[in-house]
Amino acid sequence: MSVIGTIRDAITGLVASVEARTTTPTGNALNVQIGPGDPISNMPVVIDAAHHHMHEGETHQYTYTPTAIAKNANLDHRFVVPTLTATTRTPHITIELDSTGESWLYLYETPTTSANGTLQTVYNKNRNSATTPGSTVYLAPTVTAVGTFLSAWIVGSGAKSGGSGRESIEWDLKSNTTYLIRVTAKNANNICLRFIWYEDLGT
Repeated sequence: MSVIGTIRDAITGLVASVEARTTTPTGNALNVQIGPGDPISNMPVVIDAAHHHMHEGETHQYTYTPTAIAKNANLDHRFVVPTLTATTRTPHITIELDSTGESWLYLYETPTTSANGTLQTVYNKNRNSATTPGSTVYLAPTVTAVGTFLSAWIVGSGAKSGGSGRESIEWDLKSNTTYLIRVTAKNANNICLRFIWYEDLGT
């Protein structure tokens, strides 16, 4: 029997035929394709991994709403990763900062704090999903030691030139570990800060 001939399914006994690629195979047709087909061109439709995690309800976002910050002031957030089981991957996070003037953004691991700060609200980016993250975000902890320096960004330039910045490659944070995300304003600015991460549930 040739590949393009009819094929008998050994389990069901149904006769299947081979047809050209189509968005929805007809009858018992064998249709091998990658993902769904575009309704006009019938080319494969694919999405990147980050988009997939959002669809799966695994992506979460915290936003520090646009707020004025004084020159040389620090804005601190404590990001806590719980002890995660094998069925939930540690958070993959990107950090975004908007600033109307120059601000410096720092990421530290295992800071020391004498007060945790205020627990913040985090939203699932798939508004149809009830999944909540294991990781938590706290605003304005009392920091006694910043911990291990991991990375830094400079957003904007001087007092009159602002900007927006983020790392293009996410950080895969460590289980059972606390992080400090600090913004230092180099001028009196208005800033907005976003943490976007996913915790892969293996689906």
